[in-house]
Amino acid sequence: MKRKMAAALALAGLILTLNAYAEDGALPGVTPEPTVSATATPLPAATPQPAQDSALTILTTAQPAGATPVPEGALVLAPTATPVVTPEPTILPGSEQTLRVTEEYRWFVNEYKNTRGVTVRYYDNVFAPNHGEYGLTPFDSTVPPEYFVVDETGAYALAPIVLDITDAMRVRLYGGDYGETAMYYGQYCERVRGKYDRVGFSGVHEGIDFVYQENAPLYAILGGVVTRAGDSNGTVAIYSEEYDVTLLYLHCEEIAVRRGDEVDAGARIAKEGSKNAGSAYTHVEFRTGRHTSSSPYRDTQLTSDCPYAAMQRALGVTESGQETYTYAQAQRLRLRAAVIAQGAEDAAKAAEAETERQRLEAEAAALAAEEARKAAEAEAERQRLEAEAEAERQRQEAEAEAERLRQEAEAEAERQRLEEEARQAAEEAAQAEETEPPIELIDNLPGADAGYGFGDATAEPQAEATPIPEATLPPSQS
Repeated sequence: MKRKMAAALALAGLILTLNAYAEDGALPGVTPEPTVSATATPLPAATPQPAQDSALTILTTAQPAGATPVPEGALVLAPTATPVVTPEPTILPGSEQTLRVTEEYRWFVNEYKNTRGVTVRYYDNVFAPNHGEYGLTPFDSTVPPEYFVVDETGAYALAPIVLDITDAMRVRLYGGDYGETAMYYGQYCERVRGKYDRVGFSGVHEGIDFVYQENAPLYAILGGVVTRAGDSNGTVAIYSEEYDVTLLYLHCEEIAVRRGDEVDAGARIAKEGSKNAGSAYTHVEFRTGRHTSSSPYRDTQLTSDCPYAAMQRALGVTESGQETYTYAQAQRLRLRAAVIAQGAEDAAKAAEAETERQRLEAEAAALAAEEARKAAEAEAERQRLEAEAEAERQRQEAEAEAERLRQEAEAEAERQRLEEEARQAAEEAAQAEETEPPIELIDNLPGADAGYGFGDATAEPQAEATPIPEATLPPSQS
């Protein structure tokens, strides 16, 4: 017990010493360049790719001056030190392309934000997803090179056989073709910012991450004996004696098995959860031999084993010949999507222009119709006024004519009346003439010779003159 305590104290002292060196910017035996102590470039934001998967993105950064050219959009690691070694490239099987291993001094940031520098070997610019976002990321160089391919841009990608194996594991894990593979074995984890503004990787991924949905049932990929059934990471470990391997499932919740249980492949073991994780997913880790716990999380080097060869044999996977999703393909898809998007934008603009033209034409037609309506109303008003004026003129003419006819009628009536009176007077005169005796003229009246033929005015009147009867007077003409 004392020896264990002393060993633990010694280990703790060593860790503190290493952390102190790391925080000072150097490790024993390593001389980093003085210009990179706190100037690490943060990981750029992912650019969404309009490819088959809406979550695809390509990570892009600028290259430092004088750097070896890399494919456009490649992830350029933050400079930390002059490369220690540049090993000879590995020729990929069945290809003239080479897979170069980069060996450099890099920063790593632990969960307490402490940074430490480590010389690591990795394949740079491998195009692969990291929890839904495709990008060019490093992979640990211990992953066998036959699990990578090279596209025409020089960027690496996972070989189709890796996609076939992980698909078979995912189908067995979820009991059907559900979810997706979110992160692969040996892939460098996300970059985070530690103390003193240093940016480094949080570790190297020890397993394969699968994502479906929270509380989704999880099933054993391989049958065997349960060696662990729950811990702070939600771990379920199952050892397969047939293949002498242990599969460990992390972040599980509602674990349905106990340590020592014998389970068959496809048996329900737990539910997908987020125990000691930021979101719900299942981390599947592979170890050769019998094990009871997972590897240290986010370490600077892999301590688990590559699962592909054993899982291919255990699951009976044969390469399907499917085309791998490479950086060049993503660029082509991005370009095609950009062309389609540009075409759609142009079509939308043309449609908007046509709509605007039609709107203007409709407004012009409406304005013309309004003007025509106003003109028609003005013409109708003019015609109405003319009709009213004509009717008034005709009325006045009719009244004048009626007045003229009335006056003529009155004059005619007056004329006829006068004529009738004259006729009646004439008739009365005629009748009078017929009834009255004729007038006898007396020539020998006394004094006829004085004055006016009636006699001498100086003569003495002989007798009183005989009056003339009124009936003998002519009728009046008035």
